[in-house]
Amino acid sequence: MNRTPSANVISLRTTEELTAEESAVLRAIRDTSYGAVEVVLHQARIVQIVKTEKLRLESHPASP
Repeated sequence: MNRTPSANVISLRTTEELTAEESAVLRAIRDTSYGAVEVVLHQARIVQIVKTEKLRLESHPASP
């Protein structure tokens, strides 16, 4: 079965066309240096954004 190339194409929108929820996902990604952003969907709608961020601390040598 041959599929047409356009069957798998995701349309990209400009930032003016993003919903508030989509913008919030992008902000969470941009604001996270180390970690993960999880997007929870319900019936194809964004209902929750979970952001887990790692904080890297410099290790200090043990004191004598």
